[in-house]
Amino acid sequence: MTWGIIGAMDSEVALLRNSMEIEKTEEVSGLTYYIGTLCGQKVIIVCCSIGKVNAAICAQTLAAVFKVDRLVNVGVAGALDERLNIFDVVVSDVLCYHDAGLGILARNPPFCSEYYADKDLVQLATRACSRISGDDFNCFVGRIVSGDRFISENAEKKRIVEEFHPMCVEMEGAALGHVAVANKIPFVVIRSMSDGADDNADVSFDEFAPKAAEHSARIIMGILELA
Repeated sequence: MTWGIIGAMDSEVALLRNSMEIEKTEEVSGLTYYIGTLCGQKVIIVCCSIGKVNAAICAQTLAAVFKVDRLVNVGVAGALDERLNIFDVVVSDVLCYHDAGLGILARNPPFCSEYYADKDLVQLATRACSRISGDDFNCFVGRIVSGDRFISENAEKKRIVEEFHPMCVEMEGAALGHVAVANKIPFVVIRSMSDGADDNADVSFDEFAPKAAEHSARIIMGILELA
């Protein structure tokens, strides 16, 4: 089994890449795919860059070119649910776009507007969270929404919460889920909170994103150890 692991920013995959035994690298569409082993599992790790299209290009390459068996998206997000604090983790159960015509998506292949994560991978992720000691964070399972904007205004945050009722917001996960569903590949998205997706998000993100990214990467390593 080969795991395809995607992060949008280098900080989101650096710990994983530095911890793996790299056998070789390959470049496809300007992205570098690190191929090797991590925690006893075959992995391909890649930084896709920010945004839905970049995530989709990367996920489709992992599916069609590298024939991965699992897709995992790791990184940071903005908290929308009032229960969430900085560094808390959300494991996806379902994802959707907050900036797309969902009705149009539902009428066209793969004929869905929401993308459900694999239940076994969700369970593995929550178990991995529970095994991490020394850090004060909580793990939740819930809806994640994605769009091509960094949400940093209270008014926009309010609109997204009222329309979609998600736990957090980011910029890649639903695109990866979209590709995974189209290719019939089990997937999960894991997000650690770096900000509150509000008027203070820019400042909070800069301060907390590195540690939040480390949290989510450590959870990935926990999943691989448990798998």
